[in-house]
Amino acid sequence: MAIIPQDLTDRIRRLEAQLRMLTTAANRRPAMNQVLHGDVEIGEGGSLSVKQPGGAETFRAGEVGPIAGEHALVVRRRDGSVAISVWNGTTTVQAQAVRIKDAQGNELLSEDVVAGGLARPHLPVVMSPAQGGDWPSTKATDWTDLQVAWPEVQHPRMEVFAQALANGAGGDIRITVDGQTVASGSTSKTIQATFKIPNYTFGAHPEIKLQARAKASSTVWACVQRLYGVAS
Repeated sequence: MAIIPQDLTDRIRRLEAQLRMLTTAANRRPAMNQVLHGDVEIGEGGSLSVKQPGGAETFRAGEVGPIAGEHALVVRRRDGSVAISVWNGTTTVQAQAVRIKDAQGNELLSEDVVAGGLARPHLPVVMSPAQGGDWPSTKATDWTDLQVAWPEVQHPRMEVFAQALANGAGGDIRITVDGQTVASGSTSKTIQATFKIPNYTFGAHPEIKLQARAKASSTVWACVQRLYGVAS
């Protein structure tokens, strides 16, 4: 008996059904530019690089160079200058420092990888007179300004250390911020306190004062010896 060929129309229908199945399966695959679940792992010395249309690299994580084998993180500006890095660049032995640089390449912030703490910036240390008799003083029995500052605040709180001494019956001291008392003490009680800056606004310049008042027939000498911003 002769083999009867399948109907051509049936063949076309089956091919169309298979094509629809393939198209549906392709559409169900996740987009190639997304990671919806899980991790992306780059191993065996590989790196992740992000480049501008012109080819300049703005981000690199992995083997960075110029020292072979150093894996690091570098973020660059569009002109190619380094902005942020966790990188050594000279050896794979010494710990890598976190650095933030300005557009001219100066280090604004970096860590000391040997002893810990800061490498940059260099912080000033304010010294006060060693002899209490050289401190600002008052004989007034009303609150009197002895020291004042208008810092640009960058922290919501501050820590203060202030001392006072007196002759006679003594007196009181206090720290005020824009007229509000935030810490108080006396000639027999050192001020060592952490206080919130009232109505804190980043970058504002509140008026911070050390004030003192003496008891009758007395003199009060006082001095702020430590004052700096701290976090919440």
